[in-house]
Amino acid sequence: MVDVATGHSKVKEIRVLNSQDLQDLNMNLFYNVGKGAESPPRCVIVHYEGNPSDPENIDFALIGKGVTYDTGGLNLKPTGYMENMHGDKGGSCAVIGALKGVLELGSDKNIIFACGFAENAIGSGAYKPGDIIKGRNGLAVEVGNTDAEGRLVLGDTFTYVQENWKPKQLVDLATLTGACLVALGEQTAGLFSNNDDLTKELQKASKESFEDIWHLPIQDEHKEAIKSRYGDISNTGNTRYGGASTAAAFLERFVEKDTAWAHLDIAGPAMPKSAKPPACPDQTGFGAALLLNFIRNK
Repeated sequence: MVDVATGHSKVKEIRVLNSQDLQDLNMNLFYNVGKGAESPPRCVIVHYEGNPSDPENIDFALIGKGVTYDTGGLNLKPTGYMENMHGDKGGSCAVIGALKGVLELGSDKNIIFACGFAENAIGSGAYKPGDIIKGRNGLAVEVGNTDAEGRLVLGDTFTYVQENWKPKQLVDLATLTGACLVALGEQTAGLFSNNDDLTKELQKASKESFEDIWHLPIQDEHKEAIKSRYGDISNTGNTRYGGASTAAAFLERFVEKDTAWAHLDIAGPAMPKSAKPPACPDQTGFGAALLLNFIRNK
């Protein structure tokens, strides 16, 4: 991501938060996911300035989950569910693809591209089920399952990006839940949003890129399901049902009041066992073209 952006005239800043930075900034949710790995976690942010006449106005932020390998952590994934988990960085790959496209094609918008990179590993340093971890926004999160790690990485990244740049809109992409794959299959991503206009913009971009998305709800029952007995919220719901929606309800707790937000759960189409042309199976790059169309239409 740094290599893609370095040296471009419209890149105002490249910011890399290392493991120590994450701790110093109280991005403890993010840090804990990656602290057990040999390769430490990183948050990489590129500030693209397409409209230098209005530098304080950030039109939108694009945030990607970049779990470079997901063992499941101490809640270890079984055989048959771990082997393709190098693809758990698909959200960040889409954001990097969109960044590369914008740098080559241009845009007159001010955009933040942010990726949270961590390996969810096992070992003596790994975080544990039952841990209570406070995020940068002050929420105390009970770890119900270490395999619900992507939402922890994203939550702190949301907070940091919103505090520093105050984007009008925030869109995240993540291979977040198997539940979304069960609900929608391998060809369609789940869309969750707090804003009807942003929903329509993404649906339009989806049709233009032939990358299917389907609008799913965040209901009161999903918000209730993530309440914790010991913290403010849990990273897993208290029921096996509606897992994609409870994950989205968790992410929504990290969205500021005036920020239009949309979450794309791309667990199915980002790494399907089979895929429709022109996409290839396993790692499709789903979302990059959708984001470029979204940017182009703004």
